[in-house]
Amino acid sequence: MENTTETNLKTLVELVQKNELLLPDFQRGFVWDVETQKRLVASVLAKMPLGSILVLEANKNDYGYRLIGRKDSPKLSGNSETYALLDGQQRLTVLANVFSNLLYLDYENPGKMIDDYKKLSSIELKYRFFLRIPSIDILEEENDWFGLKKLCFPITNVENKEERLDFLTRDILGDIIAIPFDEKTEECYVPNTKKSKDIWKYAIQTDQYLIPLYLLISDKNQLWSGERLDKVLQEIVDEVIDYRLEKEYAVLNSEEERLDYVEKILPPDFLEDVISDGKVNIDTLKQQWKLMAKVCWSDRMKAYLNSCITALDLHQIVVKKSDRDRAIDIYENLNIGGISLSTFELVMARAAKEKLPQNKNLFETIVDYIQTEREYETCVIPECMEKYAISKNYSASNEMECYNEKKNELNKKYTEGFLDVLSLLSYAPDYTSGSVETSQIKQKKILNLDEKQILHNWKKACEGIDRACYFLKVQCGVRKIQEVSYNLMLVLLGYIYANDSFYKDKKVTKLLVAWYWSAIFAGRYDKDQTSHVVEDINNILKTIADGDDTWLLEMKNNILDMKGFSDGPTLLLQTSVTPKGALRKSICQFYLAGTYKDLMTNTILHSFLDETKKLEEHHLVPLGTFSRDYKTMEKDERSNKRSIFNSPLNFAYITKDSNKAIGNTSIDQYVKIVDQDSVLELHLDSLQSGQQLLNKENLEKALANRLIHIKKDIKKRIQNNM
Repeated sequence: MENTTETNLKTLVELVQKNELLLPDFQRGFVWDVETQKRLVASVLAKMPLGSILVLEANKNDYGYRLIGRKDSPKLSGNSETYALLDGQQRLTVLANVFSNLLYLDYENPGKMIDDYKKLSSIELKYRFFLRIPSIDILEEENDWFGLKKLCFPITNVENKEERLDFLTRDILGDIIAIPFDEKTEECYVPNTKKSKDIWKYAIQTDQYLIPLYLLISDKNQLWSGERLDKVLQEIVDEVIDYRLEKEYAVLNSEEERLDYVEKILPPDFLEDVISDGKVNIDTLKQQWKLMAKVCWSDRMKAYLNSCITALDLHQIVVKKSDRDRAIDIYENLNIGGISLSTFELVMARAAKEKLPQNKNLFETIVDYIQTEREYETCVIPECMEKYAISKNYSASNEMECYNEKKNELNKKYTEGFLDVLSLLSYAPDYTSGSVETSQIKQKKILNLDEKQILHNWKKACEGIDRACYFLKVQCGVRKIQEVSYNLMLVLLGYIYANDSFYKDKKVTKLLVAWYWSAIFAGRYDKDQTSHVVEDINNILKTIADGDDTWLLEMKNNILDMKGFSDGPTLLLQTSVTPKGALRKSICQFYLAGTYKDLMTNTILHSFLDETKKLEEHHLVPLGTFSRDYKTMEKDERSNKRSIFNSPLNFAYITKDSNKAIGNTSIDQYVKIVDQDSVLELHLDSLQSGQQLLNKENLEKALANRLIHIKKDIKKRIQNNM
């Protein structure tokens, strides 16, 4: 049987170097792209849990093996024992590549590195990774995670594996820099280069400092790595001190101000000989400041980065070689496949402690649920959709492309929504107003779910998300989950609809319709989504309980009137703010949800149409309107987000055939060929009257007129549901 141990990256790197941890030849290749790799690196620096790896005890002649991250095989002798890595290749390869030179070691010539980079198992590994810190002149205090501005690291006990800085994975992600290289690149960061000792010169750039992460773990034959990292950190400190001396100290007018400044930046232990006879000795100040910075920043920064690696405890499942069938079974159930590490995977792993029907894991069971057809409550269907909506033998989750069968993976919006709904069902199961809290949809709470909570609530979470998908399709014109503009709106719908009595209550659906369109067009979720969704859930629960909807009335007043988001001047591009793409999409979805006639055919457009996913966003006033050469228009207008043609008010869905038929017609031709009923439904009065939109002023008037009608339509639909 298997046993479990804890191991860290440094230990694993040493095992690989000694050919005691190898990839068996039946292992699939490296598949992570560089963006996925960066997310993993950010997780390490945030000291987030990284899951488990699966190894099989084996002999060196049991299989053909490959080196971690390489296409070539190690030269093995004898039949001594080793470990075969079955699951965790993607993570271990990335970590070894980022934090060491392991992938580039020349095993036949100790102390040297390969220069044939074709030996790497993927071109996605031909990157050097750096931690970026903005240069001192642009470094903002609120994002100064490492205390560089004051040259004082935020925590003192940096070697404690439990100590973390105040940032999450997403906060630090943008500061993980991956720089590509190949055999022609001669920069100092290339593995096999004579310039590597000059890395500190490269690291100090005009607008940023780049700390080379690959210097953190040294090969036993390359002890210089630590020295070069020290040099980089020292040069960063020198830059900061020189800047502050020039920009802060040098501009002080009196000796009193200079004394006060020095006493503020240097602790008492470092003031010796800096102040003499009531004056500051500038040379001694520099010397002591550098010494202080080394102790308080450089050394701690290096120690913290090292602690991230030693804190990187991987849960290692070790299977005895006598239980190879057991190893294969575990391998299949761990759902490997080269997808990025996520909270969802960690939750799935926790749930795997218990067996589900047919001996399937939770991921497979969720996929089965998504692909199973079911019947939906007709009370969710609005009157305009009654003759179009499919309510039986249908799966909204499947039709909304929540699962990609070809890639065998769930859509990220689905997994994030599922986890949030699962967490709410676990921590706020009673559906009482005020019981839902922001912390309940935070990563920490989700990761704390135990297997009993997960297994008790997973199906309810799936049902809630599925019913939410049906609502979005039938009431909101959303054709697939990727088109959901604000992920947390899916969470609210999923949580409310996971309650059977709410799902079957038409009044609840009407309330959700009113909330959805009010929130979308009032810009409710443009900022602070988490706090707003929690507030909205509690308000909806209160309304269901006592009928008080005053909060909704306040939101309704901001429909297409939120300054800088959905107000007229913004939508008509009369301000410096470029309208969000979510508004254009939402206007198209709003009319699709209400059904209307296609511009060129007799087809009634709705979200259950066979070709609904092929509907295209169409410029209602076409680009061929102005009397200019179309090729020039195409170049200047179509790609210009600030063009009035690209106002969210100038779009609607039409069929692909209609879009092709309309092409780049002039306004005169356009007026003659489009269906007038559709023109009326979409509020293009100017087209119906044949108005010549041959200048920007007339186009703005036409769209301003459409804005008035759109606002009326939205408020009418909301009022009908209140």
